[in-house]
Amino acid sequence: MRILQIYITTSCLLFAIFQVNGQDTFADNFQSASYSNSDGSELFLGNWIETGETTSPTADRITIDSDQLRFINLDSRYITRNLDLSAYSEVTLTLDYNRTNGNESIDVQLFNGTSYTSVATLSGTGSLSYDLDTSEISANSGIRFASASGRWGNSETIFIDNVLFSAQVPDQPPLVVGSGNQLYCPGASIPVAQSITITDPDDTTTTAVYIQISGGYVNGEDLLTLAGSHPNITPSWDATQGELTLQGPATYAEFEAAVLTTEFSSSSPSPSGTRQFSITVGEANFLPSTAHYYEFVSDPGITWTDAEIAASNRSYFGLQGYLVTLTSQAEANFSGSQAQGVGWIGANDNNVEGEWRWVTGPEAGTQFWNGGIGGTELTFAFWNTNEPNNCCGGENYAHITDPSVTSFPGSWNDLPNAGGGGAYAAQGYVVEYGGTIGDPPLNITATTTLSINLCQVITNRRITYRVKGY
Repeated sequence: MRILQIYITTSCLLFAIFQVNGQDTFADNFQSASYSNSDGSELFLGNWIETGETTSPTADRITIDSDQLRFINLDSRYITRNLDLSAYSEVTLTLDYNRTNGNESIDVQLFNGTSYTSVATLSGTGSLSYDLDTSEISANSGIRFASASGRWGNSETIFIDNVLFSAQVPDQPPLVVGSGNQLYCPGASIPVAQSITITDPDDTTTTAVYIQISGGYVNGEDLLTLAGSHPNITPSWDATQGELTLQGPATYAEFEAAVLTTEFSSSSPSPSGTRQFSITVGEANFLPSTAHYYEFVSDPGITWTDAEIAASNRSYFGLQGYLVTLTSQAEANFSGSQAQGVGWIGANDNNVEGEWRWVTGPEAGTQFWNGGIGGTELTFAFWNTNEPNNCCGGENYAHITDPSVTSFPGSWNDLPNAGGGGAYAAQGYVVEYGGTIGDPPLNITATTTLSINLCQVITNRRITYRVKGY
């Protein structure tokens, strides 16, 4: 008989959260005749500064009047204020405006690191809402109001009020410390961890925890289940991904209790090999052998070139996204099956026919295959049978094959930029996170390893002795 022994390979389990923690505000409601007003939770970097006239909130052509910022006969004058937005991930500017006389207009300008550029023109009466571009979110961000029209008459007037920058505070990932070193024999169930504590600088709750058998998974035999009573947590087992979702929302304390009662079992009478587990709060799948994250994005009909751009615009806890580059069989199997990645990957032979290269991520420029069907594998390739065939002379982009047309789940096919029809239609793309220069160091996922060793089971036996009487 055999045992399964679970070894905790890391000294701590690290979780992180996707959700935005909170919001800071930079605001001026112009409730007093002062250019130093700060009505939000955070302070501006100094006061409003007028250019082209003396800086006074009560005199000349730019003033604070009737609890609003007033512009009259503006011409070439403008007013500027700076703020530090470097700590934020997303920022939205809102304000109200009202033209009470004339037909002139005002530009709302933001500093993009090089110069002030217009993001909106205020004309008439209304409200503005604008999401800042990443170049406009920095330590020296600034806003400027300047004339956007010709010569102003003496009485032409526009008011601006309720200037508000709503800045999203990036959530800080919590730290979860856990341990476990267990023995498992076939037919039993055993918790995947023995102790867990979660600490978080800015949150007490989260929405979900994901526990996945990310290495050595045997679909149809291996299983993760949640035992015990957890009123605010609903378990959901995905046999394709080998992943148990613990769905909240719930407190960290409740998730601690749930993780501690999550159990592994195998229906096989003689399981073999090893199992690796990843435990994380983020939805992207984690592969311990690469320490990278993988995510399939459903987008039916997307072209390869659009998928490349879309993947590069994604990020995961600060890790840069890119169309996946699959450089080992374990990575190809995981991304193409457990990550449910039936979609575009980051390879093409668009420059030279038959020279298949990774063109995204850290492997960009690396040639891995030369030729067509039966060509030469230079590093690693996982083409489906009779691929790449360059059907019709225009299949230059790599795609993970639909399971209905392959005996090798996760294998690859070459397709045109727009994809094909039926089972060969583009369904989405696979994003990989990790390995890019400049990525922040992260410790947000726990990995545990299950190893199978020979074992003996000793059971209690009742032995009866018969004694003769004398």
